[in-house]
Amino acid sequence: MMAPPPSSCAPNTPIATVHSCNYGGVVRNPLWTLVHLLATMKNERGEITIDGFHDDIVPPAPEERNAAARLPLDLAEIKHTLSLSHLDAPAERAYYDRLCFHPTLTINGLHGGYGGPGLKTVLPHAAFAKCDIRLVEAQDPVDILGKVAAHVRHHAPEVEFIAHEPGMAPSKTPMTSAYVEPIRRAILAARGVEPLLYPAGFGSLPGYVFTKILGIDALVVPYGNADEANHAPNENLTLDCFFNGIRTGAALLDEIGKLAKC
Repeated sequence: MMAPPPSSCAPNTPIATVHSCNYGGVVRNPLWTLVHLLATMKNERGEITIDGFHDDIVPPAPEERNAAARLPLDLAEIKHTLSLSHLDAPAERAYYDRLCFHPTLTINGLHGGYGGPGLKTVLPHAAFAKCDIRLVEAQDPVDILGKVAAHVRHHAPEVEFIAHEPGMAPSKTPMTSAYVEPIRRAILAARGVEPLLYPAGFGSLPGYVFTKILGIDALVVPYGNADEANHAPNENLTLDCFFNGIRTGAALLDEIGKLAKC
């Protein structure tokens, strides 16, 4: 979102950055415009307040809630590792419910004016906010972008909304899938431990290509170590995970092969 676009002649917007001494309280500050707009999108209780945003969400099935409740959790250790005193609002929402079952709206960055060292008392000409939205099952990225655009038009019509289309549809395979049990057996055979069953993943993968376009169940079996530092310069894979991954892959092919013969 941008308030206003640099090339525009938006109402009550100066053609350049001006001094807050000469024009403070006279010239509209686009950073405040964005701050007020963003505040209408999510309240202090952690609720996303864009009209219609939650309309199409499919609530988790009982087996999905039960699976999330069974996942091991050391919340004190997580907060210690991240140097947190408490989690994001709402406080009563369970940890894995947050990750598996609820969409998010994140402000990635808010920019404008001067934020460097020392003083520069200016009123900025333009301000920018970059956000992301993570969807859950049955939400449609085109529909959600339309609702965000309508929200911006209603609350701050002078702000330009720029969508990075088309976005990525959410994807979820039911835990009742016929592949769940063979995959569980394969991991147990290869690793000697019962796998943890997550009802939904936390990342961005084009799983919808399989589940929504091809109509094929899609399940993820991670092979990496927990501290693999995903996408970082020091992303890594331990040797035991590497060899266990080979064993797991072979066991998966064996179990899925048996299923195909049934």
